[in-house]
Amino acid sequence: MTETWTGWRPFTIAEKRPESSIITSFILRPADGLPIQRHRPGQHLTFLFPVTGKGEIQRNYTISCDANGEYYRISVKREPQGTVSRWLHDEAGPGTTIKVMPPSGSFVLPDDQKRPVVFLSGGVGQTPMVAMAEAIADRHPDLKAEYVHCAINGAVHAFRQHIAEIARHQKDFRTTVFYSKPEPGDVFNHEGHLTMEWLRENTPLEEADYFVCGPLPFLRAFVPGLLKAGVPHDRVHYEFFGPVEDLFEDENIPAPASVAPPPAAKEYRRSDSAEIADADIGLALIGSASDAVVASDRDGTIILWNPGAERIFGFTEKEALGQSLDIIIPEQFRGRHWEGYNQTVASGQSRYGAGDLLAVPGLKKDGSRNSIEFTIVLLKDKDGKVEAMASVIRDVTKNFQAMKALKAELAQAKEKSV
Repeated sequence: MTETWTGWRPFTIAEKRPESSIITSFILRPADGLPIQRHRPGQHLTFLFPVTGKGEIQRNYTISCDANGEYYRISVKREPQGTVSRWLHDEAGPGTTIKVMPPSGSFVLPDDQKRPVVFLSGGVGQTPMVAMAEAIADRHPDLKAEYVHCAINGAVHAFRQHIAEIARHQKDFRTTVFYSKPEPGDVFNHEGHLTMEWLRENTPLEEADYFVCGPLPFLRAFVPGLLKAGVPHDRVHYEFFGPVEDLFEDENIPAPASVAPPPAAKEYRRSDSAEIADADIGLALIGSASDAVVASDRDGTIILWNPGAERIFGFTEKEALGQSLDIIIPEQFRGRHWEGYNQTVASGQSRYGAGDLLAVPGLKKDGSRNSIEFTIVLLKDKDGKVEAMASVIRDVTKNFQAMKALKAELAQAKEKSV
């Protein structure tokens, strides 16, 4: 029997294991000693870390081991400027208690996987791949797998021997290692960087599922690259905790169509003290066509749709109310959206309500995309349970396109100066 839970649960660091010169694994056991929820290989955990002098800081880290019912393992790269990673490496240790949410995430190896799989990882991005490789060794003896990992050199390459041992005992599990700056004595397959050309020549694009995880430039190269090479969206899986817009900055996102001017403002009543009441201000903002204000219940059904939402997305209030938020989310981003949405409902916390903006592509009624930024406000009942979410959304497509053009100009100028 495994233990399931909701909300935050205290876990204790039971052990620290160096995996390379810059990556350390942390074995996490529940402070209450009870069994833990069995995760799906590739899922992640959300943490509240009690960082010295900083308070509790929320972060996501992928579970780097297969499910065992006893502990979770996360493997963290020490980033020179990383507040949490430096705290974990330098201060946290056996006995340190942290708060953990239940496993979540849709970047997983399916239980019934039949198609060949190709794992593409860069640096510490291989952590979900390690969990998936362990699952293959445990439950998928006949599954064809290609494990392609990219690192700077052997000193920073974590889990090399572990993955090699898995490959030795599997029927059809091949590993390929790329080192961009190998050191004397390193053992690897290719010097330099992985390319789409190599993938076309050495992996089954026409039949495999691709799992991609790594730094942003790595993802930018291979997620759009695989799609452009003809691999269907449902066979390109990736994990990325930043703004998803960053992965597709080269996509042709059309500029927003011209719209009619907003309706004339209503005349609002004033309170007895001649000051505008809070409710009147709220109604004025909701009634505006400048920014979209959209509210949805805990299941993601739209319950409020203002004139700004109609201007930005094209759906009338009548068309939008009662519909799923899927009507404004491009299909390939829906899994990621609902993962975060459901996690926010369960935890009652969202970092996008404290000044941080979430930048994502939006979907308009005519099928075109725009670029949007938004913040979230959680609406809770008297017991603190999330009942709904309200978002203030701004169309920033023109800004996004201007930034994209500026980046292109800077890149051209850099090439000319070389």
